[in-house]
Amino acid sequence: MENSKKNVKERLLFFSLGALSLAVASLLMGAASDYINNNNTTLNFGRYAISSWATQIDAKSGIVGAFVLDTVSGETRTAYIRTYGDVPKSELVKSDLKKPFNAIQ
Repeated sequence: MENSKKNVKERLLFFSLGALSLAVASLLMGAASDYINNNNTTLNFGRYAISSWATQIDAKSGIVGAFVLDTVSGETRTAYIRTYGDVPKSELVKSDLKKPFNAIQ
């Protein structure tokens, strides 16, 4: 009888230690995940996309441009517009290509 009580106590002790270890590991992983997400240490690869467009006004003139899309918020901003050919004249209308997304108007 004494041997079975000792066996039950050992099993209960090992079970408790295992459960405590699992709880500590879960808490630590959750805390690390919150720390990473709240401190913006994740990289934003693929967050911004750029696309170009062009349209022909007549046989000798047209307009070309590019816009940037923020894939997280869905916001689109025009970064570049240029006319070419015989539109009143060829000119650069807008060039914000070297500006950060937040600075593009």
